[in-house]
Amino acid sequence: MHGAYNARILSGGAVVGGNDIRDGRVSGDARAPLDPFRFMVLNLTLGVGHFLVLFNTGAYLPMIPYAAGALGRAISYGDWTQANFFIAMAAGFPIAPRFAGRFGEVHTLVGAFVVFALASAVCASTHDFWVFLLARGAQGFAGGVTVPVSLRGLLRHYRPDRRNLGLVLWGVAALMPFTLGPTLGGILIEELGFRALFILNVPIALAVAALSTVVLFHRESGLQSQPMDWRGLILLLGTLACGLWAVDLAEVRDFWRSPIVETLGLASLVALGLLVAWERGRKEPLVDVRLFARWNFTVGALGLFLTGLLFQGLMAIFVIQYEVAMGYGPLWVGLLILPMAIFSKLASILTHRWMTRIDPRLIGMFALVGMGASCAFAASYDRNASFDALLWPQVVAGIFVGGLFPPFAAIGLSGLAGSAELKASGVLNLLRVSGQAFGIPVFATLWEVRDIVHRHFVVEADAAARAHISQLQAALAAHGLRPSVAHAILARSLGRAAGELAMGEVFYIAMWGFFALAGLCLLARPVIFAESDKSVRLAAQELVEP
Repeated sequence: MHGAYNARILSGGAVVGGNDIRDGRVSGDARAPLDPFRFMVLNLTLGVGHFLVLFNTGAYLPMIPYAAGALGRAISYGDWTQANFFIAMAAGFPIAPRFAGRFGEVHTLVGAFVVFALASAVCASTHDFWVFLLARGAQGFAGGVTVPVSLRGLLRHYRPDRRNLGLVLWGVAALMPFTLGPTLGGILIEELGFRALFILNVPIALAVAALSTVVLFHRESGLQSQPMDWRGLILLLGTLACGLWAVDLAEVRDFWRSPIVETLGLASLVALGLLVAWERGRKEPLVDVRLFARWNFTVGALGLFLTGLLFQGLMAIFVIQYEVAMGYGPLWVGLLILPMAIFSKLASILTHRWMTRIDPRLIGMFALVGMGASCAFAASYDRNASFDALLWPQVVAGIFVGGLFPPFAAIGLSGLAGSAELKASGVLNLLRVSGQAFGIPVFATLWEVRDIVHRHFVVEADAAARAHISQLQAALAAHGLRPSVAHAILARSLGRAAGELAMGEVFYIAMWGFFALAGLCLLARPVIFAESDKSVRLAAQELVEP
């Protein structure tokens, strides 16, 4: 097993999507370099396209309650629209190299952005929840295809001595959506409504497709077509779709006591087992499960999946519940998490620099323990906390968030180089984004369960509490309020109190999850940076990070 990978490493040549990028161009493409103007336009075009795809993850987060209301659904259903985007995006990553090899990088990129634009147009115009849900899925899949293909195109047109600059620009394009997304999304909601996001997507995505066609016309790389692993694709989609729908429906169908939820969960596990058995025997698997024979890869993969699940689930709960339960407007919620987003990316840049000098396992442990401590602090929040009091802890949390993903990426890619490293990064990326998709409904369900429990105990379980509520209702009635109005005011206040308690418990549970992941770092073996080309190694790691 390891000998096969070592043979690929010794042969040289780093591959993105199946083609060599180590010499500055894809093998088989001997065309002259782009002139400076077209080169600048290409950088701008691919950067804007990458920004657009990632912007639709962060900016949409504060829009979830508004989108659900506009589509006539409860907020529980609104979570699906974000989770489906992530799971479809995850499915697009392993398929992208097959598309690029069969149809060419330019056609694949242009086609994906056209699909992204069409899906956005549907989201902007439809009032049917299920149509909107399918369109969000199409958006996510198209976006997932563009990410590795865009990076491959960017690296292919940079000279080896300038490739680090290309990766810096790529990192900036990835930094801005996460940093500014929730805040700009809040502005869009308050000024134009949630559909403005999808309306803006259409001309930008079509412009990226058109400029990509013009700049890269007749510059297609040598095609290296791989047969599509249709059975593997069906099993992968079955695993992801059935698993996500199980946790989605658990929130609205009596949790895990629903027969359909149990059936979908079992179907997901069966599909996963069949996928592993099928892919192990394939010469060119869609998802190379043989990588899990490497201990560090298994540790890194599990760490990335669970870290993505915890992080994205907490982000969704934080944003949505501060809007719904605590009365913050979408813009203020965006401003509240802006410091965390800014400092997380700065910390991520420093983490990449330090990992070659300090053991990544120690950096990961420090970040995970710090994130657990931040969750413990967040568990103490209450509705009376001022905006200023809530703001500074986000700076501290951002410093730790920046160190969550790079160490696990380095652990997972330890000992790999060239094509093996970049293929492994694709599998790790699939798992990380899948974790983010599952995290949203899992944490929403967890919050819902604890909210129900606290509503029961706040109102019904304690005789003293019931007596106190009766006194408050009588006091409100004494001030001239009708009994029904006084009852409604008290019910809303008690509901908010139960929601705050449930939110605190969710963060408390996440705290123990991050502490457990810090312990997982101890199980990893020492990290070996086998790839000598720093730019290729950085590209592999950046593909894995959000």
